[in-house]
Amino acid sequence: MLATVRRNQGSPAPPPTASARILATGTPRLPAAFPSTIGSPSKRKPPPPSAGRQRGARTPSPDPLQSRLPHVQLPESPSRATLRAIPASPSKRKGKQVERPADELPRILPDHLHPLLERQKRAILKSLQHPPEIDEIEVYGEDYPPTNNAAYEQLSELLTGSVVRGEGNSCMLIGPSGSGKTQIVEKAIAQLPSKPIVVRLSGHAQHNDRLAIREIAWQLAQQTGQSFLPNDPEDAEDEEQSAPAPAEQQAEGDASLDADLDVDADGDDDENPFVERAPALPPAENARLAITLPPPAHLLALISMIPTLPRPTIIVLDGFDLFATHARQALLYCLLDTAQACRTGTGSGSGMAVVGVTARVDTINLLEKRVKSRFSGRMIRTACPAKMEHWVQLAQAVLGASVVSEGAKEGADEKEWGRMWAKAVEAFAGSEDVVEALKETYALTRDFQMFRRIMTRLALDLSPSSPFPTIEKLDSATKSQRCPPRLAPLDTLPYPAVCLLIASVHASASGHDTFTFEMLHDAFKTQVRTSQSAPVQVAGGGVGMAFERLVDLRVFVPAAAAAGSVAKEFALHRSGVDRFEVKKAVDVIGQLSLKRWFTKA
Repeated sequence: MLATVRRNQGSPAPPPTASARILATGTPRLPAAFPSTIGSPSKRKPPPPSAGRQRGARTPSPDPLQSRLPHVQLPESPSRATLRAIPASPSKRKGKQVERPADELPRILPDHLHPLLERQKRAILKSLQHPPEIDEIEVYGEDYPPTNNAAYEQLSELLTGSVVRGEGNSCMLIGPSGSGKTQIVEKAIAQLPSKPIVVRLSGHAQHNDRLAIREIAWQLAQQTGQSFLPNDPEDAEDEEQSAPAPAEQQAEGDASLDADLDVDADGDDDENPFVERAPALPPAENARLAITLPPPAHLLALISMIPTLPRPTIIVLDGFDLFATHARQALLYCLLDTAQACRTGTGSGSGMAVVGVTARVDTINLLEKRVKSRFSGRMIRTACPAKMEHWVQLAQAVLGASVVSEGAKEGADEKEWGRMWAKAVEAFAGSEDVVEALKETYALTRDFQMFRRIMTRLALDLSPSSPFPTIEKLDSATKSQRCPPRLAPLDTLPYPAVCLLIASVHASASGHDTFTFEMLHDAFKTQVRTSQSAPVQVAGGGVGMAFERLVDLRVFVPAAAAAGSVAKEFALHRSGVDRFEVKKAVDVIGQLSLKRWFTKA
């Protein structure tokens, strides 16, 4: 075609040039997208190579330009560079060991570091019991005064006045649950210049004044090594033999308490008639005398003798609002009146401090007028962390607890473990997923007890096969502690128990929110007769045993107080689970007979 065009134009065909010969022997070039058929000879394309040349061009020959210019290095084509950059196949790399970087954490802990992992877990649990101090100025800034630091300073000044100067003080520590109230009290007591006598009471354990006073006498005997006995043992025996009934004892105790309030604790006779120093006896006999309690008639009079003890006394009342619900608030009145009666600088006795700890804000309004008049009115408040960064730093400080005790020499294994663990904790605390998980929990509650339970579960999940904290472990611990299941999985219950649950759903659908065992049993027997597929007994357990198990698991809750005249099978109960939970359990079990019975409701 080109020759025909040239003949028509009258121009002879030019001979092939050297460059054309070079291109022909190399890799063939593709023609232009729009080839020009008319133009000068220099711009025309050379004729396509013949079939023989195409076959020869399939095997590339050495580049002629490289042979002519050996000192010039031609650039390599991208296709060749790409082919050389492709790594070898796994089969070709088989037998070659890929070395792990020195700073990478091992997935499986070496055997010689297993004991250090257990020591690290114990150190974390110990740190959670006594949380480390966080630099609150770094978290909140210098312009924001930390509430708990101010509460600690106020409480320390108050207790120092009672221990050093012999003052009688009283205060109330108020704050939400998990805000650090107990920690502040223990820290303030530990920082006192001298060791006082500390009596700790709880409104959850001592639910009446009699138990509280007995606990006071017990703890005083344990800490002072003195026997709180009356002067005349014969009088004590007579009082114990002629002890009145419990109701009369409580009435006489309240009456004697009112009589004791008129007695000045700092009278002329400063000696405590209820304290007798234990004689020089063997340790076992001395311990027996140290824990001997006085008769009930002298228990209330013991409080007024506390200022005459050789050391100052601090009484911590946990659940102070619960003590305010006791009859006549006799214990609070006696304690606050004795603390108010302490005189500073008289040298007649030791100081006394009453510290109430509560999470209820309106506790002061629960006090009677005569009790409130003896209270000093000091209200010290605590608060939970105000920023989420506080939790992040606290988590990093708790996890970074040292496995080496103070004064001990650090060995090679401890140094290796310390470097690995510090790097793992830093990566864990700096992860955005970890911060987001802590932020979700912080948004729900700022209670430190929740934080402690989550970190405890995280520490217990560490193992040699997975020795470092991860976001997966944190999510698992958060789900198990933040929203624990109220009841056991219903699909794990035995067959008769599931049948009773379905019967309770039928009873609720028919308008009976409360039911008895006989009602459920009749519905169960009716279903057995109609379906002929539900067994009456499975694995040696009957329907009655299944009902008792559901009551023990709190799935069925009593709807009325138990009465001796009502048999167990006729006692009213109500279901603690709803219809959807029972339906989910039936779907998981997958038995067709149960599904058909449930759908009838």
